[in-house]
Amino acid sequence: MHISAKRAISAMGVLGLAFSLFAAPASAGVTVSGDGKEANFKTLRTNLDKEDRLKFEKLSTDQQEKVLAAALNPESIFKAGTGDWKEVQETTLTGSVASPSNTALTGIAQTAAVKKKTDTHKKTWKLFGVKYASLEARMTYQYNGKTVTAINSCGGFYSNLIPLRKIQSIPTPYFESKKTKAVCEITWQVSKVGGLMEGKSVQGLRVDGKGSRVAFWDYDA
Repeated sequence: MHISAKRAISAMGVLGLAFSLFAAPASAGVTVSGDGKEANFKTLRTNLDKEDRLKFEKLSTDQQEKVLAAALNPESIFKAGTGDWKEVQETTLTGSVASPSNTALTGIAQTAAVKKKTDTHKKTWKLFGVKYASLEARMTYQYNGKTVTAINSCGGFYSNLIPLRKIQSIPTPYFESKKTKAVCEITWQVSKVGGLMEGKSVQGLRVDGKGSRVAFWDYDA
């Protein structure tokens, strides 16, 4: 689902999130070998949360190697559920949280109480029940029952237990329909060191002046 022309509300720069390589990249498919294999297994076990670590330790050796291969290869995210990655499960979670003091904000005219809310759209990838990566679009905004009075923040957040690539999140926030709606859209770019693009996807969410989410989307760009 593509979005129509946008009107950016601020000059938010690219949030470059680059990480150093732990070892040489995994080849296509699910084979992992070489001198860096044990180091990568150690990193994976260390970075898994307690629940996923317990699940991981109960897997067979073959299954553990497939989880490691998925974490090493961004193709497992962009092609989840197909080909070599047919066993990867992709899930989408959305939600919103109102500001703890969800009353009229200081300095705002009392004729229309302005409230604040944070809305999220998160995608998670699992293999054999073990979560190894996630991407999240998150927007905090203010509204008064009719219009979105401000977009406080629009950002992309991610986790990758063995980050072997350069990952960039490019946020684009904008208003629609005379500020009765607002959008936060995140363009994700995954590339090898040196700049070779390996994948690109878009996440987004739209809210209205009543503080309700009216749409969310994601697609490979």
